[in-house]
Amino acid sequence: MVGADPQNRDSISALLSTMKWTCTAVSQQEEALAAIEREPIDLVLLDLDHPGGDVERTLLQIKEIRPSLSERIVAISGQSVDPQELELIERYDLPHLLQECVLSQLWTTLEDLFAPRGLKKVASRNIQTARLLFDSFRFPSPPGIRGERTPVRHFTYEHNNTTIDFLVDCPSGSDRISLAGQVLDAAKGKRKSDSLPVVLTAGGGTVAKTMTNQLGEFNLEFQPTGDVSLEIRLAERSWITIPLGPMDWIKRQVPNRATGT
Repeated sequence: MVGADPQNRDSISALLSTMKWTCTAVSQQEEALAAIEREPIDLVLLDLDHPGGDVERTLLQIKEIRPSLSERIVAISGQSVDPQELELIERYDLPHLLQECVLSQLWTTLEDLFAPRGLKKVASRNIQTARLLFDSFRFPSPPGIRGERTPVRHFTYEHNNTTIDFLVDCPSGSDRISLAGQVLDAAKGKRKSDSLPVVLTAGGGTVAKTMTNQLGEFNLEFQPTGDVSLEIRLAERSWITIPLGPMDWIKRQVPNRATGT
């Protein structure tokens, strides 16, 4: 990982650690070249927004030092990609991630890079659909707490001994949807282990991604999109999926909430 911002380096290093990758994080491109010469590097994450760095020169030197890395360099940039950066990305055919999307999309990018070669390939997944137990928009609240419908939608799903409980909301003043929940082991009454991958997909692509914490909790934020599904990996190659459908209901339910009016 090559980047000038220490906070970005730390967050990406932590994410890679949860994926069982060992990450060498450096601030200078010269340090990255030295690491590539002395260590068995499999992948380079290169921040294009590096003050004083000659990105194209670095790309050429990486390919000279380690030709096998030529197709394993991922470019990271800020929200605004300047024409020179875009030209480099296109000319060298680099996988590209926006800085704000790295934590949610890096995992999928790595799978795409390594799967064709059989390296760190995630085998075909066993995906089971969870069963809906509760939807606050479909089932009435218990007597004594009924009243004006809240814009927060509460779901509970179950698969075998696993229960997934989560809330969907559009926070006031935001145009993004928040999904926060927890994965529980219903049989033992214990929370599932931490670091379970939680992925929100739409149209075959990843919309958002995170990991559960030590309490089995997770939190995702995403832009309103089409039909979405929540996927959670409980064990190696074992996933459960929760089809949530289109998210336009939240705008109909609370049309002015995103603007705070």
